[in-house]
Amino acid sequence: MTTIADPPAEGTSDDAPAPRADARTRITEAAMDLFERQGYAATTVDAIAERAGVARRTFFHHFASKDAVVFPDHEALVARVSAHLADAPGEPVEAIAGALRIVLTSYLADPDLALRRYRLTRSSAVLREREIAWVQRYQLLFSRYLDVRYADVPQGPVAADVVAAGLVAVHNHVLRQWLKRGGGGDVLRELDESVAWFDRSVGLVQRGHGPRRVVVAVFDDDIDPQELVARVRDATQPPR
Repeated sequence: MTTIADPPAEGTSDDAPAPRADARTRITEAAMDLFERQGYAATTVDAIAERAGVARRTFFHHFASKDAVVFPDHEALVARVSAHLADAPGEPVEAIAGALRIVLTSYLADPDLALRRYRLTRSSAVLREREIAWVQRYQLLFSRYLDVRYADVPQGPVAADVVAAGLVAVHNHVLRQWLKRGGGGDVLRELDESVAWFDRSVGLVQRGHGPRRVVVAVFDDDIDPQELVARVRDATQPPR
């Protein structure tokens, strides 16, 4: 074990430069810097490659286009979310809540970069459209998953689309609020609480067994208790 009192190993130096960042990291940093300095539209792939110190072909080895630098992880995230849903036990909303946590955690892994991308996306119509396309891809993935889970539920296809859209909106709201305040806070707890609120409030599907029923009973004071029980039982029977 080396201690602070030990001399440097032979052939090393305390002043040795740190290893150079890998090409993908250099490209990302160069692109974000140029996007912020001169705007997304005015920045070319050649300029990014030159600033990163890589060849043009190296850029395209890591990224399909310059906007892929801004959204570099979504393909991998879609794959992870799909795998999660394929294996997730429990209720459908709980399964999708786990998928939303996967997506949100990816932003939390590098808050500074997430904030830079948020500001950049707000300044470019092209990037906003790309972001919307990714959101729709997640929503479609959730909807197809719920189509299967709600196959035996009345109005199951409608419920699948509504629940999928609602849960995506919940995630986006929580993420947007986190970005607007510059990060910080227990955002995963906020997501869990918001999903729980949605699950209680939407009232479309209760544990995959059909719509919730609300019974309002009005009866005379002298009604026979057995008759009252019979009326409530009849009112709460699922429709045939």
